[in-house]
Amino acid sequence: MADNRIYLALGEEASRGVKESATVGFIPLLSPGIPKFEFDDRHIKEFRGQDSAKGDTTVRRMGRKWSGSIEMPFFTEAGGAWKGAIGCLMKHFFGRAVTAQNGTTGQYSHLLYPVADPFSASNLGSKAVTLNLNINEGALMRNWPFVGGRIKGLTFTQETGQHLKLGVDMMGQRRDDALAETGSPVYAAENLRCDYNNLKVYTGTITRTGTGPDFTQLSFGSAAQIKPDKISVKFGNGMDDAVRLSGVDYPDRTRMGQFSVSVEMTIDWEDPSSGFSSVDDFNAWLAGASSTNFCLVWDTGTQAGTGENHALIIDVPSTVRKGGEPSYSLEKDPMITLKYEGLYDAAVCKYIAGVMLKNTAATI
Repeated sequence: MADNRIYLALGEEASRGVKESATVGFIPLLSPGIPKFEFDDRHIKEFRGQDSAKGDTTVRRMGRKWSGSIEMPFFTEAGGAWKGAIGCLMKHFFGRAVTAQNGTTGQYSHLLYPVADPFSASNLGSKAVTLNLNINEGALMRNWPFVGGRIKGLTFTQETGQHLKLGVDMMGQRRDDALAETGSPVYAAENLRCDYNNLKVYTGTITRTGTGPDFTQLSFGSAAQIKPDKISVKFGNGMDDAVRLSGVDYPDRTRMGQFSVSVEMTIDWEDPSSGFSSVDDFNAWLAGASSTNFCLVWDTGTQAGTGENHALIIDVPSTVRKGGEPSYSLEKDPMITLKYEGLYDAAVCKYIAGVMLKNTAATI
């Protein structure tokens, strides 16, 4: 029998590089997700008389960092003591999360969106993420804390008949000393999982409550529904970690780039009498630069406290069409893959994309 006992416990560091292995949330993984160790090991090449011709004699480690991707099924909450761990991962990508409570009930909504200064005192400050990767070293289970974690990319992928999958691209400072196993992993209930049959995709009129970007509610009663076979939304923020002359041999400064979002979906090549027409969308792109909006809504059907249901909403208020031609086959009806890139909405939303998470976690 294979001995593969890896599991992940996520912690949020109060100060980057100081591990958080006590207050954690447990997240199931779709792949082992062991981060890649990256060492800057330098061969010392110096003129030292006749010994120089005989070969290098010394290698010194001049730097260290880690990077990697984790893939997980998407639940609205994490398991264990810290339910807000899922939202925290996304918060550390965008930089900001605004939380509102639904009256006096136990349901909370968390709106996450990009900010230009994610590490300011009013946003993330000096916080970072610890990946507590519990792994078997032979028969012995140990916790490998990968500290100083930053989130530089998120990819949501939904296909027919599948669970929603979230891919998280990360980087960080170092692996801290191994600890005793975290132990007693507990995972979110199955009815908090986002599945393909929970998803509705909308375009057109989205009603947002409040003043952008700090919306407290989104509704879709006047929007048109789109029914693709599969859809993905990919976010990037251009983060880059830098090693400076600061007395440590790992990155201690994260520099920001530009936020981006792309949407790609595969859908029937058709022109219905009402609703979304892939033919009209394609013809609009041929005629000139064309734009549209998307709102993806996963409603689990499971009530959060006595409020609304556990849900995930991705709001992309403005996109420009980037391509995709119809594909014909003798075996089936024609399909088309439509590709879009997000644009910053300065007029109303004041974000390029926003993500709203509804659950029972008071904070994320």
